[in-house]
Amino acid sequence: MLISSAIIVLIFPTNETFKYDFQKGGFWEHETLISPFDITLYKTSDQLLQEKEAILSSKKLYFDIQKGNFDSLAPEIQGLPLDYIIYVLKDTTAFELRISEITTPLKLNQKITQKNLDLQLNNISPIKKIIKKGDQIIVKGELIDDLKYEALTIYKNEYEKKFTSQKTKYKQILGQFLLVSLALIAMLYFFKYIIPELYKDIRKIILILSVIILMVLTTALIIDFNTQYIYVAPLCLTPILIRTFFDSRSSLYVFLVNIIIIGFSVPHSFEFVFYQLMVGMMVIISMEHLKKRGDFFKTSLFVFFTYSIIYVALTLIQDADLSKINPFRFSYFAINAALTLLAFPLIFVFEKLFGYVSELSLLEYSDTNSKVLRELSVKAPGTFQHCVQVANIAEDLIHQIGGNALLTRVGALHHDIGKTLKPLFYIENQHTGFNPHNEINNEESAQIITSHVVDGVRLAHKYKLPDPIIDFIRTHHGSSKTKYFYNKQKLEHPNIPIDENLFTYMGPKPFSRETAVVMMVDSVEAASRSLSDHTEKSLSDLVDNIIDEQIKTNQLSNADITFRDITAIKQNLKLKLQAIYHTRIKYPVSN
Repeated sequence: MLISSAIIVLIFPTNETFKYDFQKGGFWEHETLISPFDITLYKTSDQLLQEKEAILSSKKLYFDIQKGNFDSLAPEIQGLPLDYIIYVLKDTTAFELRISEITTPLKLNQKITQKNLDLQLNNISPIKKIIKKGDQIIVKGELIDDLKYEALTIYKNEYEKKFTSQKTKYKQILGQFLLVSLALIAMLYFFKYIIPELYKDIRKIILILSVIILMVLTTALIIDFNTQYIYVAPLCLTPILIRTFFDSRSSLYVFLVNIIIIGFSVPHSFEFVFYQLMVGMMVIISMEHLKKRGDFFKTSLFVFFTYSIIYVALTLIQDADLSKINPFRFSYFAINAALTLLAFPLIFVFEKLFGYVSELSLLEYSDTNSKVLRELSVKAPGTFQHCVQVANIAEDLIHQIGGNALLTRVGALHHDIGKTLKPLFYIENQHTGFNPHNEINNEESAQIITSHVVDGVRLAHKYKLPDPIIDFIRTHHGSSKTKYFYNKQKLEHPNIPIDENLFTYMGPKPFSRETAVVMMVDSVEAASRSLSDHTEKSLSDLVDNIIDEQIKTNQLSNADITFRDITAIKQNLKLKLQAIYHTRIKYPVSN
């Protein structure tokens, strides 16, 4: 957790980012912004030059008639248009005079003209506008014109400049590290007390942390590029990936921790967290009904429409004006929804890296037309029917006591695939009356029977089945004995010491609720086929005897299963068998 916290802090920029996104020509979508300091807007050199040219082009010419003498026309007015107006001073009196009206030569000078012109040019101020501390920079909904954009840019630069000092940087890093660590450790304790099976598996914890870090990295890259694209970040990949491998509780909690961590460093944290939480919950709901990979496209649509509805709703609440809606926002949401389809390759990568199997993959492995199950149904049809029956019963039982029902079903379907290699040595496949065990001794028979576990593991590797499915093959007999041939050997050779290893499965024992349930159902379902009378009492005794024997020999000692669970399993298993072997009422035959 601490290492992950350090990685997350290193990924995110340590400088405080400006909390508002804006662009020239757009509308200010945030609250009214008050300046915490004086903001001075300066004119550019081009603007100053334009202002000087405007003064020069509109300058007024003042001429002074000295002593009332009229001399030759001053060269200063030569070339001026005839309707041009000049200002003539005579005896401290100014009057207008058009060039066309001058018929008497004048002696003129421009002392007043130049003095007035120089005064106007020198009075040009380099300052465009001053926004005093406490004044409004911009009001919510206001158009961001050139002046507002310049003021916002200056404010943004000054705001971020505060966090450039090394001392401030270290304090910020420490604060981020403490907050991220607190969030992750809280998540760890949630797992410890609420989902202990997840807490105990370090691979699961590392997988979850990897997803969180991946989403933090994605968001940080987008923020570094441009904060206005924050809603392009496909954060809904978090609940999708976690729900694919685990349950909805862990998915929601991990997602909540993830968006809180990311919310530390994004603009408008509350709004951001609200968006993500609403969309994330909708994604988790849609994942509950995921039956095939194509359903991911429905989830993607959920993402787009939920984002869009929230955006429209918040706009109405804040502005009550649909004209303020930015159409580009919907393109961001569409990109976000499309990026959720990255779940396909990411699920595959995480499956390979961590050795887990996702529910999507389990759905594919549950197809009885897969190559390995098809081969089992052709070469060992009796075993195949047994596997289907065990899968149906075990799936229902795990629903009753809690666990991964889909994994249980897939594991049960594959638990006996090793019998494909020597199908006739198993009674459920003997339909001609010939039993090859009659031709060999008990030890050889026991070795063939126990070998179906090793053969099954070998076939599973050949067909590239994932480890969670192979676990059902390895554990469905635990370290029990092949009772039939073991007891037969004792009866036929009472005076000869028995090598019990020849009659014992290599194990291991079941180590999960799912594998334990499959062991119980497998043993009971197989034994029920040998009963000559399927009465309620005989079936009840069969269930009790087999499961009690498994408890007595510690076959269930490694599994996370309680006596309450076992009692519930017994009761439901008896009802299932009674339903399976229920005889029809004999209808009377008329004469």
